[in-house]
Amino acid sequence: MPKKKRNETPEEQSARFRAEAERLIEAGELSPTEAEVALDRLVQRSSLTPKVAP
Repeated sequence: MPKKKRNETPEEQSARFRAEAERLIEAGELSPTEAEVALDRLVQRSSLTPKVAP
């Protein structure tokens, strides 16, 4: 059975993302510089993607 989706506020999502990124950086699995570049690309792409109304 699939997991139930968690309803999180944007602030909770952001905090969870940051905590996971920090964990990966400390474990040596993620370069802070590469993470910054990847995040910039994602944000840039999302701003170019047309929004679809529900």
